[in-house]
Amino acid sequence: MLYKLQEMEFTLLFLCILRFMHGVLGECTVDSDKEKQYRTLLEPLHGKTVKDVKLTENDEWTYTIKFCEPIEGMVGVMQNGNWDNNTDDTHAIGKIDSAHIKVGTNWIMLTYKNGETYGSHCGKEPRQAHIMLLCSSKLIGSKAIIEENNEKEQDCSYLFEIESSVACTNGSSSGSSGDRPLSFGSIFCIILLTVIVAYIFFGFVYNRFILGAKGLEQFPNVAFWRDLGNLEADGCDFIFRSKLIQEPRSYKGLGDDQLGLDEDEERDDHLLPMY
Repeated sequence: MLYKLQEMEFTLLFLCILRFMHGVLGECTVDSDKEKQYRTLLEPLHGKTVKDVKLTENDEWTYTIKFCEPIEGMVGVMQNGNWDNNTDDTHAIGKIDSAHIKVGTNWIMLTYKNGETYGSHCGKEPRQAHIMLLCSSKLIGSKAIIEENNEKEQDCSYLFEIESSVACTNGSSSGSSGDRPLSFGSIFCIILLTVIVAYIFFGFVYNRFILGAKGLEQFPNVAFWRDLGNLEADGCDFIFRSKLIQEPRSYKGLGDDQLGLDEDEERDDHLLPMY
């Protein structure tokens, strides 16, 4: 019984050591504390692999990508050439023990360096891979946009664009809006709404507690707002009037001037003495 307990303790200790070594050796090695914080953003992608094929005129390359986890050894991106003679041409594009992480608005750039050196071009420098994660609603995309920039003397690299929800750094999963500033129209609407609310609130308080108004009379400038509709209707009627204007009549009725009455005499009748 004691032997079995010791064996179980040894097994648990061995598993803990393996787990610790996997955590130490199976993560990206970065330089700064800031990048260590960024590395935690990639934890949901542990165990995920993206594999895609790029066809050229004469070649067919298969790329395998993992995120802060090794494919084999310390390789984070592997390139395999598939030829007709069934030979396998394999290159380590970048290693996780030489990683750099940058984070922006709805994107994460993961860089693996210290891959295999180029044979005859790019100054025979080590290969490097830039993995651009773009905000998307799904955890990880199954396809990668692949571009190799190897027509330079130095700083040649492979670029991979992959969609992933871990890149939605502003809390959005659509990737379309980002942290864009408010437009002029939005700012104007906010200011206008604030002024209207302040006008109603302070006008109500003034009419209620200073003037002692009750009911609808508490609303600021209630008489003006009541007449506003009529004023607008009169203005529209004046500008867009469609009915014909009545012309003055061509005839006159029988007036006092035709009866021979003098208006001045009529106005002075009440001044005469009454007998």
